[in-house]
Amino acid sequence: MTLRTTQRPLLSTLLLSVALGISTTTGAFAQSSGGLDRSILSSGAALSDAQKKSIATFGAPSFEAIKSSTDGKALDDARTALISPLRDPSSTAAFRKGYGTVLIAELGPVAKGKDLRRALLAMQIIRFARSAEAFDLLVERATPATEGDAGKRIAAASLLVDGLAEADVPNAYFEGAARRLRDAATAESDWRALQQKLLAISIAATRKDLPAESSRNIRRMQVEALSAVAKAIRASSKADTRALAVQRILIGVRNDMLQMPQADRSAFGKALAPMLGELLAAASAQWTSAHDNAELKASYGSLSNACEVLLRLVDRAERPAAYAGSKPDADARVLAPAWDSSDKAKFDAEVKRWTDILGAAPYKG
Repeated sequence: MTLRTTQRPLLSTLLLSVALGISTTTGAFAQSSGGLDRSILSSGAALSDAQKKSIATFGAPSFEAIKSSTDGKALDDARTALISPLRDPSSTAAFRKGYGTVLIAELGPVAKGKDLRRALLAMQIIRFARSAEAFDLLVERATPATEGDAGKRIAAASLLVDGLAEADVPNAYFEGAARRLRDAATAESDWRALQQKLLAISIAATRKDLPAESSRNIRRMQVEALSAVAKAIRASSKADTRALAVQRILIGVRNDMLQMPQADRSAFGKALAPMLGELLAAASAQWTSAHDNAELKASYGSLSNACEVLLRLVDRAERPAAYAGSKPDADARVLAPAWDSSDKAKFDAEVKRWTDILGAAPYKG
């Protein structure tokens, strides 16, 4: 089955400009780490107060630049200088945790401040600590209740996507982070920030070393977040931009499902299916306003297609007898063609068919 769009993080030009220019060369490592005793970078134990003081002294010029410089090159150089020790191949988890403590003390207030460029630089630097404290700061900045700037929420959530994939944290941390991201996603109004938060939950669930039960728990939170967002979209009086985020996320959901053990896939699919029905009902109810906007028309069409692909994947496994002798799923799809051709009667009839299926066993009762 080929879905009609690809999933990729969508960042503003400003966010991309902040992400560019990080040196990864050995020379940059050596230059930036040269002010630190190598024994600090390779420490296997928690850093002492004296070692943290050495880090603060080493970072002082860069901290000051991040906080006050108006020179673009000085800001970029400061970012590189502060990140490079964290990316040094000899750096340990103990070093990154201790180094991160200093970074958060110095740059945490900057991340919370009103200067967007400085806040983005601060968050990007802190993310490389890969510690629970670093990710806690990013989760806070990704949460609407604690961060009113949508640009900062987008940045924080996108940094979590990359950061959680390589985090140096106990396995138990991921469930707590996913729970907070679920709540943050449910309250999110900006579709780009929403997409990144939903993707971060998926990243947490697919950590290779995570216990199976933890993965299942995080998947449950993912479904809860998607279900809450779907209900909010369904309640909108007109086409909702959050559909752009969900449409992209469902592609990854489908790919992840195909990698799950069969028992997990079945449980996940049955939990997911009602949410897919909500989205199809929303597309039907918001038909006119969605078709009147070229971007939303395309997104709702792709969303309908993704929902139908997933529903067929789930339903074929749950009710195989209903598909005996049927056409291949790609040939049998109805919703996307009906949406694209503006055939509402055909679209609604297929939505009703799925509504009836989802209202009966094995999905109900």
